[in-house]
Amino acid sequence: EPAIIRDQLAEYYGMISHMDDQVGRILQALIESGRIENTYIIYTADHGLAVGSHGLLGKQSLYEHSMGTPMIIAGPGIPEGKSSDALVYLLDLFPTIAQLADVPLPKGVEGKSLVPIMHGTSTGVRESLFTTYEKYMRAVTDGRWKLIRYPHINYTQLFDLKIDPDEMTNLAERPEQERRVERMLALLEDWQKRTDDKTPL
Repeated sequence: EPAIIRDQLAEYYGMISHMDDQVGRILQALIESGRIENTYIIYTADHGLAVGSHGLLGKQSLYEHSMGTPMIIAGPGIPEGKSSDALVYLLDLFPTIAQLADVPLPKGVEGKSLVPIMHGTSTGVRESLFTTYEKYMRAVTDGRWKLIRYPHINYTQLFDLKIDPDEMTNLAERPEQERRVERMLALLEDWQKRTDDKTPL
């Protein structure tokens, strides 16, 4: 119903405004205490949010608007006003913070430090990302191409994120993309093996 959607949107925007106010209070306290110059600030979230995109509300999809998260890192030695399209996971924050704090990593940490990206010595730490939603969806992306597989309905989507960042045009059924779909499915299966994901595709 339009009224329900309107109310949900208003609630989401209200939460965003409230969060902005609280972040501002924290930053002001750091400035007033004289600690802003030697503090690293990391702002992120656990998921993105579809606010009407693809006709969806919430996080229950593998589209960019839901699987992508905001991530802002600021502090000593980090260039201001720069951005990166590097493929990262939130689990990369632990080794990043450890390196910034000059703390050794324990064995078994799977994340990768983002410090080389922040300092401009590398453009990325991963060549692809694998994402899932329960048993219903699996996706893989190499940064430009993204494949989403829906095993329960035997459906595949392929998007060219360079020219179609909003994922509106599914290219999976086009004959000229057959080999690319095969390559992306192979990459998806490789990720499943690496992560011990036994969900049939």
